[in-house]
Amino acid sequence: MIEHIVFCTNIYIDKIKSNFTRERDVAHTTTREIKGLLGCLYMIGAIKCGHRNARDLWKLDGVGVDIVSCVTSEKRFEFLLRFIRFDDIRGREERKKFDKITHVRWLFESFILQCKQSYSLSEFVTIDEKLQAFRGRCSFRQYIPSKPAKYGIKIFAMVDNISYFTSNMEIYAEKQPDGCIDNSPKNVVHRLIQPIRNTGRNVTIDNWFTSAPLADELLNQKLTLLRTLRKNKTQIPQEFKITKNRPVFSSYFGFSGKKVLVSYKPKNNKIVLLLSTMHNDNLIDSSTGAAKNQT
Repeated sequence: MIEHIVFCTNIYIDKIKSNFTRERDVAHTTTREIKGLLGCLYMIGAIKCGHRNARDLWKLDGVGVDIVSCVTSEKRFEFLLRFIRFDDIRGREERKKFDKITHVRWLFESFILQCKQSYSLSEFVTIDEKLQAFRGRCSFRQYIPSKPAKYGIKIFAMVDNISYFTSNMEIYAEKQPDGCIDNSPKNVVHRLIQPIRNTGRNVTIDNWFTSAPLADELLNQKLTLLRTLRKNKTQIPQEFKITKNRPVFSSYFGFSGKKVLVSYKPKNNKIVLLLSTMHNDNLIDSSTGAAKNQT
């Protein structure tokens, strides 16, 4: 992987070197130098200096980071961050016709492959979205006001419920060119669960990924499902959506084959709907939280 980054970066350096007057300012990078750069970035993150002015890292008045200044100069550090590349730019324009994230596709997929091969997941996993903070130029940068960062790159991830290890993920690049990746919620789930198909694990998702046949499709792949539902789904009985004349903390249960639908009222004028193919009874865990009624 490091060798690939060095190769692609040097190709780009050859392209832009005519813009510099001194050849030493655009010297080719090496495997050793890229490893040093990555080590510096890890260290900067570990000591929580990621939001500081980069120039402060080389200051000699006590606020600098000695290990960074020992590895590289400020000028070279900024040069590498500006011109590092993860794909061969010579064929990028053609690849962009089919893939918006071709700039990082190879690196990203290689990293995910290592994640899949390096860890055996527990029996419970969660699929959800995260917003990786980013305010640079990007055609698929997202604005999600409910997230702390608000602006960034949206990523779908499958994570172990116990260790929080990320086993699989993909970047949401909005609408891809025809014939490429389908970003519909159901297809996102099916792509993320590929490493755990037919393993008997349970998958927890939220209502964005919900589609009527998804629970049955996962059962056919020997996976159980636990998910929240939106009340606008036509398959939900009307009595499961009504809050009037229902006591707070009450739960309604509906059964259909291997699926269980639960309507829970946590407070007045609010209903939470859950669908599960992992459970097959109407039992409530009374040992957690305040005592709640069961209906």
